[in-house]
Amino acid sequence: MTAQEQQIFKIEAELNGARRDLRDTMSAVNAKVEHAEEALRPDRLVERHPVGASCLAGALGFLVGANARSRTFGPRMFLALVGYAISKGLSKDRSGKDDRETRSDA
Repeated sequence: MTAQEQQIFKIEAELNGARRDLRDTMSAVNAKVEHAEEALRPDRLVERHPVGASCLAGALGFLVGANARSRTFGPRMFLALVGYAISKGLSKDRSGKDDRETRSDA
C-alpha cells in the first residue's frame, strides 16, 4: 500500500467509526424522546395524578366560569367534555376488540 492509500483507509475507518457513534447517539436520543413523550401524554398524567388533575380542572372551571359572560357557556363546555370522554371510551373499546381478535388469530 502506498502512503496515499493508507491515508484513505485511515480516513474511511474514522468515518465509519463516526457513523457508528452517530447511529448510537441517535438511538439513545430516540429512546429518550419516546420515554418523555410517553410520560407527558395527558391521559397518562391524569391516571398517575388524579387528585392533582381534579384540582387543576376545578381551578380552570372556576376561572372560566368567573369570566364567562354567557350563561350557556358552562353547559356547552360540559357537553363538549362529555362528548370527548365518550369518543375516547369508544376508541379504547375498539382498540381492545382489535387486540383480542389479533391475539385469538395467533
